[in-house]
Amino acid sequence: MFEDEQQILLRRVSEAKREYEHAGRDSAEEKYGDYMDLVEEAEDELLALRDRYAETMAARDRTTYEREFTRAAERRLPTLAARRDYLRRIDPEFDA
Repeated sequence: MFEDEQQILLRRVSEAKREYEHAGRDSAEEKYGDYMDLVEEAEDELLALRDRYAETMAARDRTTYEREFTRAAERRLPTLAARRDYLRRIDPEFDA
């Protein structure tokens, strides 16, 4: 459902990743930042979808659902895992 609704955004993420991977030394950092900004936007949309559904669940089931949702999302959309790794590198205190 998410992939259908957000095809344009996901295409922009893929394009930004390609641009970063092919960027020269002078523009690589900027291209990586652009890529991570789009990944963050996609992640925000995905988490909003997850949270809307989680609101319908009993509190005791939410944590398990959220954990399983995150695993499935990162398998299907590996850029989300890349963003989490990026955040860990810039902030060692980051925990998600």
